[in-house]
Amino acid sequence: MIRPTTPADTDRLIELTAATGFFHPHEVETLGGVLADYFAAASDDHACYVTEADGRIGGYVYIGTEEMSDRTWYVWWIAVDPAGQGKGTGRELLRFAEDEARRRGGRVMFIETSGLPVYEPTRRFYLKNGYHQEAVLRDYYRDGDDLVVFRKRLSG
Repeated sequence: MIRPTTPADTDRLIELTAATGFFHPHEVETLGGVLADYFAAASDDHACYVTEADGRIGGYVYIGTEEMSDRTWYVWWIAVDPAGQGKGTGRELLRFAEDEARRRGGRVMFIETSGLPVYEPTRRFYLKNGYHQEAVLRDYYRDGDDLVVFRKRLSG
């Protein structure tokens, strides 16, 4: 079941994000602040959803608009509990997020990730889900760690 995230989910989302091994400690800490802001000032420009089974959160997706654009959405965060990876949870969350952005008038979705070899499965995941690699910004995060940008058209 996919449902809106609640403030009570925050600790689990932080725990889950850290457990993936794909996020640096400062990124995990940032998530806590992002969620606090999200719950303090709800708007139609951001949305966060979790997938839950048997009372346990197995993954989440956080999306938001790009303020200085026309109906451009971003996947800010997407993470699945390592024990549940490879079972379709990420795909289900991503499709749900795309549908939610469309429902809110979104025309295009972007996702950013690292170019490091450890992120190759992440990049393949986006390609398998209909995203196209749009750009690579060399040495963006640090020397040797590129920013890879993916794009998917949501509406005609």
